[in-house]
Amino acid sequence: MPTASLRLRLVLASALWIAIALLLTGIALLFLFTANIERGVREDMESSLNRLIVLLDADKTPPVLDGTLADPRYDMPFSGRYWQIRPVERGTTLRSRSLWDHELVVPPARNSDGLVVLPGPSEQSLAALVRVISFDTSAGERKFQITVATDRAAIDRSINQFRWDMAMALAAVGAALVIAALILIHFGLAPLGQVRIALKRVRMGQAGKLPGSYPKEVMPLVSEVNSLLKGQEAAIEFARHRAADLAHGLKTPLSVLSATAQKLRQAGDMQNGATLERIGEEMSERIDYQLRLAGLRLRLTQQALSTSLNQALLRTVAVLRKTPRGEEIFWSMNLPVDLLVDIDNHDLMELVGIVLENAVAWASSSIEVTSVREGDQVRVEIRDDGPGLTEAQIAAIGARGKRLDETRSGTGLGLSIAKEILLINSGTLKIEALAPHGLLVCICLPLSSGQLNEAEIA
Repeated sequence: MPTASLRLRLVLASALWIAIALLLTGIALLFLFTANIERGVREDMESSLNRLIVLLDADKTPPVLDGTLADPRYDMPFSGRYWQIRPVERGTTLRSRSLWDHELVVPPARNSDGLVVLPGPSEQSLAALVRVISFDTSAGERKFQITVATDRAAIDRSINQFRWDMAMALAAVGAALVIAALILIHFGLAPLGQVRIALKRVRMGQAGKLPGSYPKEVMPLVSEVNSLLKGQEAAIEFARHRAADLAHGLKTPLSVLSATAQKLRQAGDMQNGATLERIGEEMSERIDYQLRLAGLRLRLTQQALSTSLNQALLRTVAVLRKTPRGEEIFWSMNLPVDLLVDIDNHDLMELVGIVLENAVAWASSSIEVTSVREGDQVRVEIRDDGPGLTEAQIAAIGARGKRLDETRSGTGLGLSIAKEILLINSGTLKIEALAPHGLLVCICLPLSSGQLNEAEIA
C-alpha cells in the first residue's frame, strides 16, 4: 500500500475484507432467499395443480370440475393467480375466473419440471407450472395440459424488498464491524504507542532503556532496541576509557621528557632543553584537551535533555567567590526566571565554569551575569570590566592551545572546550568588546522541550 501509516493500512485492509465478506454474504443470502421464495411458490402451485387433478371429471364432455380451489384469488379477475386445463386433443378449455376472457398461451403437450415464464393478462409476466396428465375414461385415454400460474411481480416485489432490507442490515453490520476493527486495531497497536513513549523518555535522557513488559510480538523489538542502546553506551564508555588510559599512559613519558629537559638546562644545553620543554608542554596541553573532550556527553540528533540554567550559574559563582581572585570581584546576578535548557548538566557546568573563570581572570572589579529568554532559546550575557580585546584578538579566541596573554598561566584550551560543548548542544558563542573597556560574552542555548511545552500550554 502507498500509505506509510500502519494504522491506516490495517483499517483499509479490514474495511476491504469486511466489504468483500459482506458482498459475498449478500449474494449468498439473496440467492438462498430467491430459491426459497420460488420453492414456496412452486409448492403452492403444486398443491393447487394436484387439487385440480383431483377435482377434474374427465368422463364428461366437456370435462368439468367437481369443486373449487380454496384460494379465492383464482376467482378474482386478473388477481395474479390463474389456472387453465386444456385438452391435448380437441376440446373445450377450462380456465379460472381470474383469467376472465384471456387464455394462457402454453406450448402444446409441454410438461415442465420447473417454473416456466408465460405471458399473462394485463401484460403480466407469469411463473407457471405445467403438467400433462392422462386420464382413463369410459371413452378411452384422455390427456389434459394443466397449467397453474402466478404473477411474477409479487415474487419480484418480495425479492426486491428483501434485497433492500438485507442491504440496510448488512450496511449496519459492516459499520459495526469497521468500528469493532478500529477498536481492535487501537488496542492491538497500543503497545507500539507505549514503546514510542518509552523511546521518547530515552531520547529525553529520563531513562537508559525501554522499561516494562510488552506482548510477546513486541518484545523482540524492545529487546533489540535495548541491546542497541546498551551496545551504544558500552561503545561510548569504552572509547572514553581508552582515551583516558591513553592520556594517562602518556603522562609518565612526558614526566621523563620534562625531567630530561631540566637536566639539559642544568648541564648548560639551554636550546635543546627549551625545545624538549616546549614539546612536552604542547603534548600535555593536547592530552588535557582530549581528556576534557572525552568527558563531554555525546548527543544523539533527537535526544532531548533538561537542565536548570540558574542552578548551574549560581553553583559556579558560589565556587568562584571562594577563590582569592573571586573574593575581590563584585558579582551582579540578574536571573529573573529559572529556565531549563537542552544540555547535559555536566556539560553546562563545564561551559559556565570556563566562561566565568575566564571573566574572573580578566575582570578588574566587577562581573555581571544576566539571562533572558528569546523565543525558543535563552541568552546568557557575562560582562566584565577588564581591559577588553581588539577585533583581531576576538577573532583569534578559541584557537586550540593559543593564549592571548602568554604571561599568564593556563593552557589556552578553555574556550576551545566551550566551543566544542556548544557545537554538540546546538548553542552559539559571541564575544564583543565593550566601550571604553571590558568584554561581553553571549551564550545562546536552546530551551528544553519540557520548557517549550509548558509555555505552549500556558
